[in-house]
Amino acid sequence: MKNIRWIIRHDAGRIFKSVVAIVVLMGLCLVPCLYAWFNIFSNWDPYGQSATSRIRVSVVSEDKGAEVLGVKLNLGDTIIGALESNDQIGWVFVDSKEEALWRVYSGDCYAALLVPSDFSRDFISFLTLRFEHPQLTYYENGKKNAIAPKITGQAKTAVQNQVNATVLQTLVSGASEIVLALEANGIDVEQLLRDLSDRLQELSLRLADANAALDNLINVANSAQALLLASSTLVGDMSSTIGYTGELAGIIAGDVAGVDLTVRELVTQISAMLQGLNANISTFYSELSQALLDPETYNEFINGSREERLQAINDLRARVQELQSLANTAGLSGMARLLGELSGTLGELGQSLSDLAPVDVEDSEQWAAAQERMTELLERTSRISELLSSLIIEIADTIGIHIEDVVGSVNDAASSVAELLKLIQEKTAAASGTLASMAGSVARLESGVLSAKSGIATIRAKLLEMAEFVDALADSDFLREVMELLRNGPDVLSSRIASPIKVADEPFYLVDSYGSQMSPFYTVLAQWVGALFCAVLLKTRIRKEDAPPNLTMPQHFFGRYALFLIICVAQALITSLGNLLYVDILCTHPVFFVLAAVVTGICFSMINYMLAFTLGAAGLAVSVIVMVLQVAGSGGTYPVEVLPRPFQILYPFMPYKFAMNAMREAVCGFYGLYYWKNLGILLLITLGCVGMAFVLYLPGKWLNGILESSKEKSGIMI
Repeated sequence: MKNIRWIIRHDAGRIFKSVVAIVVLMGLCLVPCLYAWFNIFSNWDPYGQSATSRIRVSVVSEDKGAEVLGVKLNLGDTIIGALESNDQIGWVFVDSKEEALWRVYSGDCYAALLVPSDFSRDFISFLTLRFEHPQLTYYENGKKNAIAPKITGQAKTAVQNQVNATVLQTLVSGASEIVLALEANGIDVEQLLRDLSDRLQELSLRLADANAALDNLINVANSAQALLLASSTLVGDMSSTIGYTGELAGIIAGDVAGVDLTVRELVTQISAMLQGLNANISTFYSELSQALLDPETYNEFINGSREERLQAINDLRARVQELQSLANTAGLSGMARLLGELSGTLGELGQSLSDLAPVDVEDSEQWAAAQERMTELLERTSRISELLSSLIIEIADTIGIHIEDVVGSVNDAASSVAELLKLIQEKTAAASGTLASMAGSVARLESGVLSAKSGIATIRAKLLEMAEFVDALADSDFLREVMELLRNGPDVLSSRIASPIKVADEPFYLVDSYGSQMSPFYTVLAQWVGALFCAVLLKTRIRKEDAPPNLTMPQHFFGRYALFLIICVAQALITSLGNLLYVDILCTHPVFFVLAAVVTGICFSMINYMLAFTLGAAGLAVSVIVMVLQVAGSGGTYPVEVLPRPFQILYPFMPYKFAMNAMREAVCGFYGLYYWKNLGILLLITLGCVGMAFVLYLPGKWLNGILESSKEKSGIMI
């Protein structure tokens, strides 16, 4: 201890005798803190509105608009209007696509957003059973800056969500207003469906009467020759039958035309509802994709909104099973098959979602397994979206399109009957013709009537199936729930559909300032740089002529380390107190932040001093390499999980990790004994470096001798 005290007094005396030494030591104490403070200030709020509003993005709309539910809709104008009131990004509104692209190429803007001319028309294409996916075109300059495209990309996603919400609100508001207007005039939608079913059944009965009349017509035709020869009275009977059948054909044509219009309206409403459901599934897919980004977001999803999504999936599956039953009852096998497959996929999705469990953010194997399960969830969600699209097409094909065949068949049958009846009238009026000519007419009449009967039978079967389906739909809980939502008014329903899912944000360890969150990293980095400067500028070895007698290696090591320790502790105090008092970072436990900085200074000073004391210049090179590895791979800027595999392997052994974790605990809030655990590990690293010094001293002395001899022989190295 005597020699240690002598070294300390000797170093202090030499310092106070030299003004240059005092200035250098002051610089060693101040330079690291300036490095930390400037970096924290530069990263204070890069993602805040005040910063991102200076990132310029050009916007141009070429949308020509469209009309839906009698309302003119121009989503391009809607997007422009919404962005004009949005100050998150520096939107630059231009008049042409060429100018927008020029601004991106020239670097004047970081990105460009283009609304194409057919955007509104494509968006409402599902109402006409012609599905065109609307697309916004987004151009970005990937050369100008690496982070800016990520910020503008978030703005692009926000615009997409806003457009979807606006269109859904417009469509639902229109549908809701139509329902309210109908009910205000005493028209009940459920009753309209029942009336439609009754009309379909009535039309089917009339078709049965038409078939009976045609049977009579065949019988009359078979005996026409004998009856014409027997009595002219048959002409009157035949004319009556023809008149009744012609009247019935006219009634059928009129009723089928009315059915065609009503069914088309029904198909449009069902397609719109399923399209809205598909949009909700797309939103759920986006939420699952976000949860797949990192373990913390995944755990927030599991602990926060997973149960609500699971309940919604189970409710949706019950509604799908109800519609499947209705389709089976109506004999719509294609629709029933798709609904059954959709129900099964929803069941698998619900089971997979319920099996998910939170993961330990530090356990990469748990996270990898969770990512596999989340990937399966995304595949099932995508499959549900595909089934919904197929179901919409199947509905159009089964009900909407085939009704055209029904109407066409009825009209063809009616036309055929009318032509035949006209022929009968002509032949009846010309009863004086020859028997051979009349026999040929009777044969043609019988063949035509049989063809008409076959067509009417097919039409009647389809109408009965449709009537059963519409009747079952009119009495279903599904329709009642939809109508109840529509009756609540446009504002209520449109707001629910535009934002079907609400996320309750419950942040843990919230720190509003990005600079405050980054302060542990830059403080730790500054302290390592300060310790490295000390090792570079201060000598670790005492000259033989200045050394006390009988100086041992431990006395030499600890005696000179005292100066390093004092300077690094001073650096820690100045840097940490400056963060709190000058930079004004947000810190939950300021005293513990300073304590963590002091312990970090002790640890880092010992690491750098040990390397310089034992290995000399080689030790300084090792210190620089260790610093570079820790800057890149300690998780200070990006989560360690996204870094290359070599950094993930080295991460558990990096001193930066434990120093930053301790400071983050002080800044954001404590969790158990995690703070003290990290400080303890730093102190253990310090003790380990002391032991390492005794192990490396003799080999390092031999290595330094070789290096010094080589440098001297080179004639060019200091």
